[in-house]
Amino acid sequence: MGDPLKSTRLHRARHRSHAAAGLLAALALGGLVVPAFAAGDQPPTAPSAETAGVPNSATAMTQVAAQAGVLSCAGRIEQVARFLGAGNQISFLFLMPPPPRDQRLVALAMEIANKDAPSAYGSAEFAASAQGCGASYETVTYWPVQCEAVVAKYFPAVRKAPALGKSFAALDAGGNTRIFLMPAGAAGCVTIKKELL
Repeated sequence: MGDPLKSTRLHRARHRSHAAAGLLAALALGGLVVPAFAAGDQPPTAPSAETAGVPNSATAMTQVAAQAGVLSCAGRIEQVARFLGAGNQISFLFLMPPPPRDQRLVALAMEIANKDAPSAYGSAEFAASAQGCGASYETVTYWPVQCEAVVAKYFPAVRKAPALGKSFAALDAGGNTRIFLMPAGAAGCVTIKKELL
């Protein structure tokens, strides 16, 4: 079996709602070529998102995935993109497996510039299966206030859950969604929101 890193493709785009800037760059890193695509660009051999069954009204994130051959999870990618992108600016980077991409785990890294809260790091994973597309996402945010203040202001209606070890408090946001809170320094807090879709 070959080294999967040699054929990994990273896709990057910046978008505000549905708009994306067009950019195509190739970076050579120690013999590893990592192309980066924005939503308006298309790899030379990939079908357009429209011909792959993804409408042009889809988010840039979904269109980039479809252009790279990730079709089975396009609906889940769109769901995550619209939920996390609602009113926020997202920069994202796909970590693509070697072909056939539509049958393998696809990972996504994001910076989420929230309009009403600090910026967050986000990640998501999508995996096609016979039952559909499994997915999960998480967001990690640093707050310059103590965790109690974060809960009071941003999560007042979310119920407390059993702690995760001795350093992480937890909140149960219902279903398969948890929010973990970790003190960060004397007056800061890191929240990690994780949801299984």
